[in-house]
Amino acid sequence: MALQTYPDSSFLFSLVAKDRHTAEASRYIARAGDPLYFTPLHRVEVRNALRNAAGRKEITDLECRAAFRLIENRLHEELFVHAAFEWTNVFRRADELSEEHAPKGGQRTIDLLHVAIAVDFRATTFLSFDQRQRRLARAAGLRVYP
Repeated sequence: MALQTYPDSSFLFSLVAKDRHTAEASRYIARAGDPLYFTPLHRVEVRNALRNAAGRKEITDLECRAAFRLIENRLHEELFVHAAFEWTNVFRRADELSEEHAPKGGQRTIDLLHVAIAVDFRATTFLSFDQRQRRLARAAGLRVYP
């Protein structure tokens, strides 16, 4: 299975828990049907975001646990596909992206890392709702949705 689609963590959050982008993320996935890269960075960042949302009472503890199970189900179904990368290469590419784009784009480090990983994987599509990250992904040559 050739993977082409890299989601940022906030897109994944919207797929597994309810937020203002859930309907749009779900519609995109239903329409595109592509499997998504799922990295160790996603695992930590999405699970942490879910725990934080539960702590802020944006979702219930039950919804948080259900989202954890949904992630595991999506991995089992291969809608999310485990993908490892070499951190040294990603950090190098993130620094290159920063040098070229941060002075005018104000990129956060996590945005640089996600785009660098997508480029390192040779993904063609990047999924995000974050406008700065979307601009960076486009500048790096990725198609951006939704």
